[in-house]
Amino acid sequence: MSDEAIIEIREESEKLLRPLNSEIYRNLSGLKKDSALGPIYRSHPSLNDPDLFLTLKDTSSSTDEEEKGLRLLKSFLSRTVLESQTAHIRDEILTAETRGKIQIEQKTIPYRACLAAIKNEPNRIKREEMDLKRREIVLKLNPLILKILDIYQNVSERLGYSTYQIPLDELEHLETSKLEEKAKIILTDTEYIYRDLLKWFLLKRMEIKIEDAKSHDLYYLFNSFELKSDFPKIDLLSLAKKFLHEMNLEIGENIKVDSEKRIGKVTKPFCTPIEVPNNVIFSYYPIVGVHDYESFLYGLGTAFCFGFSERDDDFEFRRLRELSVLETFGHLFRNLMLQPKWLKKYLRLDTGRDFKEFLYLRHLMILRYYCGKFIYENSIHFIEDHQNNSENFKQSLKEATLAEFSETDYLIEIEPFLSSAIYLKASFIESSFRSYLRENFDEQWWRNIETGNFLRTLWKDGGRISSGDIANISGFDALDLIPLYESLNEHLG
Repeated sequence: MSDEAIIEIREESEKLLRPLNSEIYRNLSGLKKDSALGPIYRSHPSLNDPDLFLTLKDTSSSTDEEEKGLRLLKSFLSRTVLESQTAHIRDEILTAETRGKIQIEQKTIPYRACLAAIKNEPNRIKREEMDLKRREIVLKLNPLILKILDIYQNVSERLGYSTYQIPLDELEHLETSKLEEKAKIILTDTEYIYRDLLKWFLLKRMEIKIEDAKSHDLYYLFNSFELKSDFPKIDLLSLAKKFLHEMNLEIGENIKVDSEKRIGKVTKPFCTPIEVPNNVIFSYYPIVGVHDYESFLYGLGTAFCFGFSERDDDFEFRRLRELSVLETFGHLFRNLMLQPKWLKKYLRLDTGRDFKEFLYLRHLMILRYYCGKFIYENSIHFIEDHQNNSENFKQSLKEATLAEFSETDYLIEIEPFLSSAIYLKASFIESSFRSYLRENFDEQWWRNIETGNFLRTLWKDGGRISSGDIANISGFDALDLIPLYESLNEHLG
């Protein structure tokens, strides 16, 4: 492919991403009740054409930097083709999610806020009722998700792949076969300690036997009790300024924080780079408790990946990122919540053994959840009939979390583009990278100016930094379990 063609792709892609990301942000943040992704994609027909990807697919370069740039462009174009072909259905889903609501007694709860409400509801009967009514909406969304999966399969074949998993695996270097092996090892190796601790905390805190636990019980357990009282509502931006100052980092005017609790806003934190690096927004839904702190710190880590980009860099390095890299830095900042000395210095929490075990049990539960979720997701890409996977989903999540999940969620829990694989890979890399920071910048690396300088250098390189690069810096293989296990063993014994 000629240099002129690459330049044209860069220019057209920039024109697409600004309105597209703005539209996504407005819907997910609850600022807009409907979604109009379809018209935005249709206004950029050249990027939606599978032939453009096929033209670029076999292009290579003699230099490492150019090869990285091509890989980022290929990954972006493959996702753009898939998303453009399903945009009209995604618009239906996003609009239905934003407008959906459930009624509990005299209280109306937006569909997207159901999980937040469950995390805050001490009455088990009410939690169950919320979950049942939430599932009524999910049942209406499932047929739309099935349509998307079918289109993904058909379009992937036009791109030259047997399933839509393969281009993502190749271009994101996910190594899904190896990753599934690691996920199964984690579930086996951590089952005893997880079962033992979860059984104790469920019985002590909620008087629930582990064999009776349901997903909504876990959601409430891990955002309640001291994880709510010890993490009260505060100005998280002020908190961030305190510890960032010690690393000589700051949240510039180009990074905006959306902490409003709006009707129709998703509860999961997300970062939207509308114009890089001038306008980067990260959003979280406040519900009070540990969730708010973790969501804020996670969003901060991902926003910094874009906020420190070079303004004049090439499109692919300024705008695009390997998804595992974004997740790694999100994990790095979120996991400050697992550092006793950080908690003591900035939140004045003296963490006793029970408290630390509870925090790490929560961390382990989420890790095991994603292991089970990935094993399930990785299997369905090779199955033609997606309608018969509900029992497989329920079993996979039960084995992973030891709690009962509803088979109704077997499609709504599937996140686009192998997000569960990206989460797991980032968990491994973040553990080794955090170990590297401790060894090279002090145990309390988050108090060292040199740490800030080092991170800033990585972020300025933008898309040039791959997850493999971070693993190499850390001195471990990208899927090495040793640093992850060392981190868990330090606090779980």
